[in-house]
Amino acid sequence: MRKHHVILCLACLLAGCLLLSGCGDHWRPHSRREVLQFVQEKFPGEDVTVAKSFTNPTLENGKPSPDRIWACWFTDLPGVVFHVESRRYTGGPVPMIDYSLYHDRDHVFWSYYLEQYQDGVGSFSLWNAAAYGNPEFSFSSMADVSQAAEQLRAFYRWYQAQPHAGRPRSATCRLDGLPLPPGALASDSFTLTTPDVLADEPRMSFAYDAAEMEALCTGMLQSYYAFYRLPCPDFSQEELAAFAAENWAASWTEGQARSTVPHLSQDGKAVPVELVSGVGVEPYAGSGLEFSYLSYGGLFELLTRLELAPEGGPEWFSVTGADGALYEFSYSFTQTEASRTWWYYTRDGEPAEYCRNIAGGMPILRVGGEEFQAITRLKFQKP
Repeated sequence: MRKHHVILCLACLLAGCLLLSGCGDHWRPHSRREVLQFVQEKFPGEDVTVAKSFTNPTLENGKPSPDRIWACWFTDLPGVVFHVESRRYTGGPVPMIDYSLYHDRDHVFWSYYLEQYQDGVGSFSLWNAAAYGNPEFSFSSMADVSQAAEQLRAFYRWYQAQPHAGRPRSATCRLDGLPLPPGALASDSFTLTTPDVLADEPRMSFAYDAAEMEALCTGMLQSYYAFYRLPCPDFSQEELAAFAAENWAASWTEGQARSTVPHLSQDGKAVPVELVSGVGVEPYAGSGLEFSYLSYGGLFELLTRLELAPEGGPEWFSVTGADGALYEFSYSFTQTEASRTWWYYTRDGEPAEYCRNIAGGMPILRVGGEEFQAITRLKFQKP
């Protein structure tokens, strides 16, 4: 009986070991020979030296990790050292150990060449280009957009001509320094794919055509100012109205071609799309129209089209709602508490209680909300 028990225990132990080693593709740290093979596969045709010995990173408890790191360098550029790491992964629904190989060539050479470029090769003054991040251009007007595009184009072209540089990082344009928080329709950043200097169709990337980046930034600014119905120093009200009509005619249709706004009615009659054409709505968390928002300025435009006689303008107005209450909206109505600012509007002179909870306290109103319906007599009723 005891012999059977011992055999059973050994069988279970062996099965556990097989399970543990079989869950991952590589259950132990890689050897230098495997690292050499990995480097040859990642950098074909390149002459790369791999250090003969590895180091072990230190864990938080001060003990050495079983992970292994090899220093590597291209033979013709020995002063720039990158690394290949055999990194362990543990976890999963069943016990598992799996080692994988990673390299940091792209990061190391990006940092190296970025520093070289900014040390005298060319100007990158309009871009925030930290070694650990993507180039970022912050703007609040079109004033510097053209020059920023030219700087990025010149840097990319130079970078991709350098030995072993690899693919450059993508660039980001970000709206900044504007009077109100950007909404989803006026997205605060667009990631712009980096170019391939040998591409057959170089116009695929704005970096080869300053006008393409200018068009992106133009759209961002027009989206922002048209969504909030604010005056813009770069574009006339006619230009913003034309942009809104062209881009937001279908924003109330949930992506389908409809003659009426789905599930939205007034006094029992379906609301035609023309009533809201050009009034931007901001979808919230991927939800449908019922959970979308429009800005205070967008609400003013909608109330005007409904002939509800709002007094004032898009940045400040008052209106008597269908419920008989007096509502007042202003982009200057803000409260700040513990370094957090939110916008509010008033109902019969009192701040609306739920303002700080809707979409982070932005100056917007939910399309399917009770107060939107109370003010406009527009009812959002899904079947």
